[in-house]
Amino acid sequence: ELVRQRGVLERTEKMVDKMDQDLKTSQKHINSIKSVFGGLVNYFKSKPAETPPEQNGTLAPQPNSRLKEAISTSKEQEAKYQASHPNLRKLDNVDSVPGGASSAVSTEACPKNPHLRAYHQKIDSNLDELSLGLGRLKDIALGMQTEIEEQDDILDRLTTKVDKLDVNIKSTERKVRQL
Repeated sequence: ELVRQRGVLERTEKMVDKMDQDLKTSQKHINSIKSVFGGLVNYFKSKPAETPPEQNGTLAPQPNSRLKEAISTSKEQEAKYQASHPNLRKLDNVDSVPGGASSAVSTEACPKNPHLRAYHQKIDSNLDELSLGLGRLKDIALGMQTEIEEQDDILDRLTTKVDKLDVNIKSTERKVRQL
């Protein structure tokens, strides 16, 4: 959703820039109509560089690198999680208890009772998965925070441009009415 919003903001900013260019051109034409001197000034002024119109949808909005990295890492970890989660995978041996090399607690620290040891290993395994999930959420949240801050900057720029454009439009309307 944030990527889509970024695209909308970037397209809006480009449209506001185009409107500003069109307004400047209109003001030059109004000056030409008002007086001969204005027409001569416009004739000798350098013409603004025309930017070629871009086709809609040619460039997809790009989220910031932190968000892209968090999303890709999240997708990788999600696939691993789904492969290991008992409710999301097909179990070959229903009675087996997951655990093993990734467990944080060694077998010497576990109780002698095999059922209790298996229970501790299962808890450790679940805590490891929980830790990975929380790390993934943290990365996504930090990526989203960065993306939102960047979009906030875009909104500030856009607000400034729109306010300036509004003042220029009102000025141009007054000039047209005076003609």
